[in-house]
Amino acid sequence: MALNKLHKKDFSIAVKTGTDANSTKFAKEAVKGELYFATDTFKLYIATTTAGTLDAVIKSVTLS
Repeated sequence: MALNKLHKKDFSIAVKTGTDANSTKFAKEAVKGELYFATDTFKLYIATTTAGTLDAVIKSVTLS
């Protein structure tokens, strides 16, 4: 029965979108593993730490 529940779950990945200028705002509230896509520069930002007293550390990948 547990296997049946597993197959009915939605495992989609949520990605926040915006401009590259808003990536600093993303760093202030990001959770580890969260994704942000800058639509103007085609960069994908990945939070490697969770924001707390300091901003989250984010890494970027440029998509072409």
